[in-house]
Amino acid sequence: MRYSITFAEDDYRSLTDHLHQAGSTEQGAYLLCSLSVAESESRLLIREVIPVLPEEIISASGTHMEIAPQSFMRAMKHADAGHFSFVFVHSHPYGPVGHSRQDDVTEPGLFRTAYIRISGRAIHASIVCSGVDHPRARVWHADGTTSPIDVIRIIGNRFRFLHRDPQKNASVEIFDRQVRAFGPEIQHLLKSLHIGIVGNGGTGSAVAEQLIRLGVGRLSLFEGQTLDASNVTRVYGSRLDDVNRPKVEIIERLAKDIGLKTVIIPYPEHITDAATAKALRDCDVVFGCTDDEWGRSILSKLAIDYFIPVIDMGVKIDSNEGSIISVQGRVTTLSPGAACLFCRGRITAEGVRAQVIESCNPSQAEELRRQHYAPELHGNAPAVIAFTTAVASTAVSELLHRLTGFMGSERVSSEVIHFFDQTRMRTNHVAPSCDCYCGDRQRWGLGDQKPFLGMLWQE
Repeated sequence: MRYSITFAEDDYRSLTDHLHQAGSTEQGAYLLCSLSVAESESRLLIREVIPVLPEEIISASGTHMEIAPQSFMRAMKHADAGHFSFVFVHSHPYGPVGHSRQDDVTEPGLFRTAYIRISGRAIHASIVCSGVDHPRARVWHADGTTSPIDVIRIIGNRFRFLHRDPQKNASVEIFDRQVRAFGPEIQHLLKSLHIGIVGNGGTGSAVAEQLIRLGVGRLSLFEGQTLDASNVTRVYGSRLDDVNRPKVEIIERLAKDIGLKTVIIPYPEHITDAATAKALRDCDVVFGCTDDEWGRSILSKLAIDYFIPVIDMGVKIDSNEGSIISVQGRVTTLSPGAACLFCRGRITAEGVRAQVIESCNPSQAEELRRQHYAPELHGNAPAVIAFTTAVASTAVSELLHRLTGFMGSERVSSEVIHFFDQTRMRTNHVAPSCDCYCGDRQRWGLGDQKPFLGMLWQE
């Protein structure tokens, strides 16, 4: 089992500002966390940062800190009441980078107390910060053993992945041209990433092709459909004799043909299946390439509940009898602090409801349409490879910016819109609505709950 910690960007900033404030003494804090326990990884999702106050410190210097017992007991009581995991953090102004011998002596007793005082299935951990970019963390188990925390994610305007022991396992020779652009560290980071692609059609296959050639290490593909004849004109890697073949198999073959050893994990079901949707929890980033509102509603919730950023996209062609009226493409990045697709009006509760009813009870859906109680569900929409590829490229460029910042620190927009017919593009940033779940800070990072994502699922 792999372990990780994920922060919202502003929480990590407030923590490090406290730990590395002016002066040269050790500082401490407690973190309260929700849990995500998936097949290959357990994630601690930071819900609250509680600084250790000056009056709670008995003594401190650049190499030690003694905290009054009532300080951490209060934090543990809060963790127990909220069914949270408990994390103790402290700084090392003068090193070492990792846990010291003194930490190895004092922490076992602290975490024995944590497991006694905090009920439930909580996992507890400790972090040492010798610098903003150099945290080291470990999980403490109930039996007193420890496991390393492999990566600390910081998700916001930028996506940061602070690895405990960065693996230099990407072939920089093969990716020489990219290394010349972004440097070798980004190439190693791409190799370490696990990215999900929901929908493997026109935009999804183009995203997959680009991520494979960029050197991303693992791709999970989520797609319940097979290829039909009209898909061949825009699905990368497809052939005419692939008609009726699962789209995930086509991308799997594409990756094998390219030969860069990208690991492909296929899920030949739609994410409206609960077991399939739960596999998204193992991803670092998800690309939303599905054209249905039901699937997009699931991804919108995932981004908030699990701090897993979603880069959602779509293309809309409005034409009349073979004449283009307008062509628009959209790339929207969903993460804590940015408006969800409901807030933006990209999806609606009515549209989601109609698709749920259509899938679960077609006869009821038809009756509601006759009575004008349900919106019309559209069939196949126009699609052209030039436009789907351009939007996919914009989405992949957005990922590269979030990892590297190459567009500049002033670029804080969370949506890019292409007006292809006008040769125009614009960006925007919309704050979450105060009456939407994405605008309620108490709902960020909820992690695992029953039912999954707080939604109802088909049996």
